[in-house]
This record gives sequence, C-alpha cells and structure tokens, in this order.
Amino acid sequence: MLSNIVLAVIFLSALGVVASAWLGRWNDSMLLIHGSIGVLAVFLLPAMALATFPNSDYENPWVWWSVGISSLSVAIATGLQARFVAHLAILMSAWTVISTNDSVGGASLGEALQGSIYVVILSIGVAGIVTLSRDWANEVDAAHTGYLFSALERASVDATERDNQRVGALVHDKVLHTFLFAAAARTPSERLAAVELAREAVDSIAEIQNGLVPSGTTTPSSLFLSLRKAAIKRSSRIRASVYITGLDPIPLETANAITEATLQAIENAERHAKFTNLELKLNSPAAGVISVQIVDDGRGFRMERVPRARLGIRGSIIDRMALVGGVAKIKSSPGLGTVVSLKWPK
Repeated sequence: MLSNIVLAVIFLSALGVVASAWLGRWNDSMLLIHGSIGVLAVFLLPAMALATFPNSDYENPWVWWSVGISSLSVAIATGLQARFVAHLAILMSAWTVISTNDSVGGASLGEALQGSIYVVILSIGVAGIVTLSRDWANEVDAAHTGYLFSALERASVDATERDNQRVGALVHDKVLHTFLFAAAARTPSERLAAVELAREAVDSIAEIQNGLVPSGTTTPSSLFLSLRKAAIKRSSRIRASVYITGLDPIPLETANAITEATLQAIENAERHAKFTNLELKLNSPAAGVISVQIVDDGRGFRMERVPRARLGIRGSIIDRMALVGGVAKIKSSPGLGTVVSLKWPK
C-alpha cells in the first residue's frame, strides 16, 4: 500500500511539472517538489520493500528510476548551485546506503557506488548545461537592455537636437525677419504688418514648445503651385519653371520644410547675390520624389568661409531638409553664381 501511494505521488508530481510547463508558471517550484519526492521515496524504500520488492524480477527496485529523474529535476531548476549540490549529496548518500540493505536487493557497496556515480555524472552535466544556458541568456538580456538604453539615449539626444535646429531655423526665418521689418516700418500699414509677423513668430515658437508637428499629406502638384506663388511674392524678379508634377502623397511636414528652405534660399539671393537672373526649378522626377533648384548668376561665395554662427544656410536650409529626411546641396563660387539644390527623400 505504501509503495502504491509513493508511486502515485511521484506520478502526480511529474504531471505537475508538465502542467507548469504548459502554463508557463511555477516551473522551478514544481521541479523542486518533484525532486524532493524522489528523495523521500529513497528514504521510504526499506519500508516499501518489506512487501513489494523481494519478489520483483528487476535488478533494481522501481525507486531507482526516480533517483535519476529526481536529480535531473533539481539540476534543471537550480543549475550548479548550493541547493543542487546539497540535494545530490543527500540523495546519493541515501541511495548508496539503503540499496545495500538486504530487503531491497542487498547490492554490494561497489555496485551501489557505481549506480550513484552514474547519476552524479549525468546530473552535474545537466546542471552545467543549464547554468551555462542561463548565463548566456542573462548576457544576451543585458546586452539587449544596454542596446535599448543606448537607443533611447540617442533618440533623446536626436529629439533635443531636432528641436534646437527647428528653433534656430525659426529664429532666423521669422524672428529676425520680424525685427528687420519692424525696424524699417514707416507707415501705419507697415507697422500693422510687423505686428502680424510678430504674432505669427510667437505662435510658431509656441507650436514647437508644445511639440506640434504638421500632420497630413499633400501632393507635388499642390506643393509646386503654392511654392511658385510664394516665390514670386518673395521676389518679383524670379522665373519659376515647373517640369514634372505628380499626385503622390508626401508628408505635410516635408512640404513645409521644402517651402521654408526654398524661400530662405530666395531671400538669401535677394539680399546678398546681386544677381541678374534668378530661377526656381520645380521637378518631381519619380513617384514620391521632390527636386527643387534655386539658381542665380550673382556674385557667389565660398561655402567654407560662411561663419558657423550664420543660420541662413546651415540652419534654415541644410538642417531643415535633414530634419525631414531630405538633403540640401549648395554649389557656389565667387563670380559664378549659386545653385541651391533640395531633394526629398535623401
């Protein structure tokens, strides 16, 4: 009767291990319970063997098969830890002593030790593999966590830099332009216009502080139409040419960046180039691709001599295009004019 009870408990604990594996919960706890019941079975072996094992045809009683499984369960649950070593020492010592008892077969000390050594070697091997696997998994997790942390730091730095660039471009485009316009205002209508420009600049700064980014889409055709009108309004001497348009959607934020960078290039030409001819070339050479060129035959300049503190080229044109995934290239030489090329995507 005792033998049947112990066998049933071992069977139920094995089912518990399977159930915990399916559920993904209490895995280590069930393995340790299963391993502990294996040790209990060894200590109860003499009492069970009084009526069960003397007539068995097996070389070893069935408890022997639970010994190896018990040690493997603890090895999987703990790895090469003190709990595993203690469990293995108790289990193997108990089996070695009890298996020499006449009631359970009367094995010689050498035979008992041999069986115990087999289980020890197998259990330590499994425990070593489990420990290495967990260590490797922890290293992978640590590396992955470090990578995510670095990515978050980079994203934070990029976001800060993006905001700084947007603010810098805004200050140059609207705030400084408002100051210059207000300083030159002479009539009441010009002063009212300066007030309106100042209000727009304040609203733009507030949008950046609140993290507002233009959403929605537009098309190259709509962009070129509005950009042509804005360019002619900015410079009455400009000649605008539209080569190819399209109806492919492009982000509204991108359209705004292209418009602002284009108008800034036109304003730079008006203020510094002393040109005879100024041309705006608008093109969409492929689906979802925007190409804009601002070409003048003015006095030109050397890009490397432009002070880094000047925002008109770097902040309002180059950085602004980079913020939306585009690129701005400026080609100029003294006496040979200037070509500002904007392309999106990069």
